[in-house]
Formats: sequence, structure tokens, C-alpha cells
Amino acid sequence: MKIKLKPTYSCLVKVGENFYDLDENDILEIENEERILVYPISYDRRNIPFFVDLNSLKDSIWFSVHKIEDETLVLLNKTERIKNFFKENMVVAGENCEILISLSSLKFENKKMAVECEIDKFQNYRVFQLENFLCVEFDSNIVYAFDVKNGRLLRFKGDEIEFEKNLLKTKSNLGDAEDRRKSCVYKFDGDNVLVENCEFSYGDLKFADSLTPYRFLDAIKAKDFSFAKKFLGGKLGNIDENELQKFLPNVKEFYPLSTSLFVVYMGGEKLVAKFILDGGVIQDISINNL
Repeated sequence: MKIKLKPTYSCLVKVGENFYDLDENDILEIENEERILVYPISYDRRNIPFFVDLNSLKDSIWFSVHKIEDETLVLLNKTERIKNFFKENMVVAGENCEILISLSSLKFENKKMAVECEIDKFQNYRVFQLENFLCVEFDSNIVYAFDVKNGRLLRFKGDEIEFEKNLLKTKSNLGDAEDRRKSCVYKFDGDNVLVENCEFSYGDLKFADSLTPYRFLDAIKAKDFSFAKKFLGGKLGNIDENELQKFLPNVKEFYPLSTSLFVVYMGGEKLVAKFILDGGVIQDISINNL
């Protein structure tokens, strides 16, 4: 039985007597083995080793199993973490709100709802109110804003973050294939956050035509839809930026299986996207659930 193993994080994998150092850009082909051992590479003690029984493949908290065309894909999942919290309280827009903070998780709660998310490592934080939002700013240059009326949780990240009255300004080097840099200004107005301005700049880089799907998904992930549009040809070339955003609304991560086939995390779904190119331009995209 031939199996492809795809990590979504850095790990050490033992197959037989051999060890393989893998990350999210790698794929390992396995054949005629009964089981493999996976050692996550992380400073978090909650990430423990586990094994995959190749004779009885079924979904678990550690991995999911998928049939893609005529192959079996084992996708290693990032695991959910459970933590202890420190507590903060504040009244915002007449609502009594509680904030629960651990070293790797953040939770907002009021009498009507609760929202929790994983966070990056930090040393210091501050809690404050901005319009009808309860905000936490971490020294890792990340701001979370909880809409106390509607339960939305917004996240803002930048290499530089600056507040000016009810404006939040961010500047980021996204570190992607294009060496893309992003500068945005957000306006907090009551229960709304409006994008006042968002600009991108790029490095002067050269790419092979076969990398067009990767560059396209990189732009979609960055929400740089005008840049993504330039990779589309044929009938796809006629769609506008709003239609493109509705087609691929919330791409969080993507992992290449080949230059034209990708696992895409969009919202709460895992999808497989297949691209057809002609002359370095995308002529068709098919997207299916895993």
C-alpha cells in the first residue's frame, strides 16, 4: 500500500530504521510499512510523540486520512491545546466582560457568549477599551479585539503597531514568496471596524511559471486579491476582486502536494485545490472537500 504523509508542522518521522526531518513543505511517500512514529518539533511540552498504524488507517486527534484521486493521504493535524488561565475583568459598553489569558490561549467571555483562540508566545500584555471593543495587545505585536455586543473576535498583527485615537495602524513584512509588505489603517467606529486603507508592496523576484498556483494562493491568503487576479486567464480572467474574494473567502493555510495540487485550509474546512495552467496562467481551478 502506497501512502503519502503530509505534515502541517515541523516533526521528526521514523519509518523502519530511518528518520526524516519534515516540515509543512515536505511530503513523505511510504510503502510496505506497518506503522510510523511522529515526534513533533516544538518547545511546548504538550506536543508529545505518537504513532500511525498504517494497517488500520482512520481519523484521530493527531491526523486525518483522505483519498485524493488514486492515493491515500495522511495529513498530520495541529492539535488543540488545553490550558490554565489568568483572569482580567472590565466593563465595556455596559457589558461586564472577563478575559482569561494563558501562555498560549486567550478567552473573552460575557453573560451572553464566550470566544477562545490560540495565541503566540508573549511576555507582557495590556487590556483596554476601544469604542465597543475589549482589546488585548501583546508585546508580540498582536492585538485581539472582542466585539462585546456581537461576539466577534478580530485579530490584528504587524511588525509595527500604532494607535491614534480610534485608528489602528499596522505594518508587516509577510515573509511570503513575493517578499510582500502590507500597510493598513483600521478605524474603530462603535461596533464596526472599517478598513480605511490597505496597501501592498513587493520584492523584485523571478519565478518559474509552474509556481503560479503557489503565488496565487499566497496572494489569496494575504487578501491581496488585485495581485491574485493577474494570475487568472480565460473565463477566470473576467471575474472581479469581489467575486474572487467570495470564491476563496478565508484561506488560512495551504500545503502543496505538487505544483498544481494543494491542501487548503479555508475557514473551518480542509479542501483540495487543483489548478490547470496554460502559458503560466491559471485557466481553471477545481476545489473539493477532503
